[in-house]
Amino acid sequence: MTSIDLMERTHALVSAGGAVYAARQTGLYQISQDGGAQRLHLRGLPDEEMPILALAVDNSASLLLAGVHGGIVRSADRGGSWEAAPFRAPPPLVTCLALLPHGELLAGTYEDGVFRSTDGGETWRAHNHGLFDHSVNCLALSPGSDEGVVYAGVSCGIYRSENGGKLWRDLRMPAGDEMVLSLATSPDGAALYAGTESHGLLHSVDGGETWAPLLRTEGAVNALALVPDAILIAQVDDAALRSSDDGETWSDILAGGVDCILLDEDGGQLILALSDGGFRREAL
Repeated sequence: MTSIDLMERTHALVSAGGAVYAARQTGLYQISQDGGAQRLHLRGLPDEEMPILALAVDNSASLLLAGVHGGIVRSADRGGSWEAAPFRAPPPLVTCLALLPHGELLAGTYEDGVFRSTDGGETWRAHNHGLFDHSVNCLALSPGSDEGVVYAGVSCGIYRSENGGKLWRDLRMPAGDEMVLSLATSPDGAALYAGTESHGLLHSVDGGETWAPLLRTEGAVNALALVPDAILIAQVDDAALRSSDDGETWSDILAGGVDCILLDEDGGQLILALSDGGFRREAL
């Protein structure tokens, strides 16, 4: 039986600048091609091995932001030095981060809603107008949207913003209040996918106005990845599943032991963070 080290739990994976970064319980790591993990020290902060709960990295990997207990820490020099962004007291618990066009950033929090930054993460302001559920689990940006269409998965459904997170609107879900744990949009922005805690995987082709079920499961759909040619990847509880026909049929990639998943920058490999502390790559 494989042992599980909870201190090595991975909360998020990000691929940028040709590298893969992992937000883990013991800090920030860079993952090599062979699955090895090297810790990146958070120089300039009192605790260089603090738990990292969320992560965002720009395309060049020059700007790194990490959600921690007490707010957000950032590096503008490829991880060479770090500083904490100031937040009002009590500081929020950041659950997810998203990069928007034109250098804007969003941070979802547990019980404090959404914060927005327009200066590379140096300062943040709450933007919760229209957002009546402040427990944000995930954020997703509609690709190619000049208006900044963003979706937020919360404890009772999904909210949509059409102006980069400044104003939010509630979207009606099929079964009423549903906890949404993961979101993904198709490369052309036409399709929206929502992974829920207890109602499986849902699919919308009209910006979340109407929904259809894609995967019915009693497990929680914790993460999603979209691959061209109608390939979908879903993490259900701690298992990774694949569909090659846009959700009609599903098969196991790995039946258990998965913390989180990530599609690499080229879209040719799936990276899995495992509950035993290791990492695995699967060709798609």
